[in-house]
Amino acid sequence: MKNPSHIPKIKKTFFLHLYFEIQSTLILYREVFVNFSFELASTVYIRFKTGSSWNVHSKQLLSYPPDSLGYHLGCFLIQHKLEPQPRCEDHDVFHVLTGYRIDTAQEIAMQYWLWGNGKRSPFVLLAMLVGVILYVDQYSLFIHAIEAGHKASPIHDIDFKQNLYSPISLIKPISITSN
Repeated sequence: MKNPSHIPKIKKTFFLHLYFEIQSTLILYREVFVNFSFELASTVYIRFKTGSSWNVHSKQLLSYPPDSLGYHLGCFLIQHKLEPQPRCEDHDVFHVLTGYRIDTAQEIAMQYWLWGNGKRSPFVLLAMLVGVILYVDQYSLFIHAIEAGHKASPIHDIDFKQNLYSPISLIKPISITSN
């Protein structure tokens, strides 16, 4: 009788392929769910956030001096095809200063960085909770982020609107991320 040794290999290949298909589908659903949840939470957050809007557009920021925070913020917004969200402009500044990208895991990591840096808010806690529950594969990124935020000079309480003309080198935290 012939030994059908090729059959188990085919089964393993099939099940491995199926496993990766299911895993990538679950990751996609996770991203869709988290993005929808963050959009909803952001809408609620903006409603209750106090303070006035900066009333500035991304292209206007490019008229600031090239070494300024405003100019770097404008470059970031245009690069990602974004406009400042009214009363939440600081969020984009945090991206510029910390170097975190705008994908979901990086957004959550930035919230961990901000927590380490001393920022306390329900939205930061919510993002961290989502990270702990749904992004187990990113724990090392989150741990590094919170440690880096703790080591950095505090930036969470700076009035960035008043510092748009300031050189970014004076505002950027001493210890930043290494994504």
